[in-house]
Amino acid sequence: MRLAEIIQAGFAVILALAAWLFPISDRRRTAVTLLALIAVAAIALVRVAAFVLDPTTESILRDWLPAPLTLIPYWQTGQFFTAPNTRFQAWLLASDRRIFRLAGQSRTPTWIRLSIEWAYALCYPLVPLGLAVLYSAGLQRYADTFWFVVLVPTYVCYALTPFFPALPPRDLESGPRRSKSRLLNLWILQHGSIHAISFPSAHVASALAVALVLRHYLPVAGYIGIFIAFWIAVAAVVGRYHYALDVILGAALAILVYAAWHYHLIPSTLFTAPAVTLVAHP
Repeated sequence: MRLAEIIQAGFAVILALAAWLFPISDRRRTAVTLLALIAVAAIALVRVAAFVLDPTTESILRDWLPAPLTLIPYWQTGQFFTAPNTRFQAWLLASDRRIFRLAGQSRTPTWIRLSIEWAYALCYPLVPLGLAVLYSAGLQRYADTFWFVVLVPTYVCYALTPFFPALPPRDLESGPRRSKSRLLNLWILQHGSIHAISFPSAHVASALAVALVLRHYLPVAGYIGIFIAFWIAVAAVVGRYHYALDVILGAALAILVYAAWHYHLIPSTLFTAPAVTLVAHP
């Protein structure tokens, strides 16, 4: 199995086991367990497909499967959220207010407000877009490395979330004026989120991790990604989707995991051999 497959299957199963230890309802335990079974079954199905698919197609499927599976532990951890920790939540709000006082309260131009909403919306497609950039550059052989650097900080954020339950600041105070772009983001969150923050911010962790991997292999694309990740972080706080501390810790986790890999603190033997290339050799 590839390292990304081990991480995703293992994390989903661990959350399923934890669900039977945490004081949550049987319905929630069942949901967490079923989601884990979906993740394991999807990974197993792709492995079985190797017997009927050509090596190139099978390799591509394994490169891309982690993208949809990334959402499964997010929905799993959402089942652990029953009520916010009001003291922790109040502390996060107070910390934000201190930061906003230091930053000042100047009026934000309309174009900046719009760009912030657009930037936040990018957190959803940014991970598969990052893999697509590697593919377009002929670097799909580094897909497993890409997923390791992205999944580890993202999943650490998910793992910590049940221990720091809090509602997002947009639910506790008035946010920016509701433009069409903001209404779209709020609609997505209403129908697809767990209605609680991920602490630290998994959005920021994954966005910055993607950018750092790209910077390693494709510097120009990487620096563009870093700018986008920075703007996503700003959007998360200014748009009141996350608290400032969520964002700071999410970014710190991404940097820590990337640095551990970049400076060879992660054994290279953990990563799979290069994937089958898309171009047939004579």
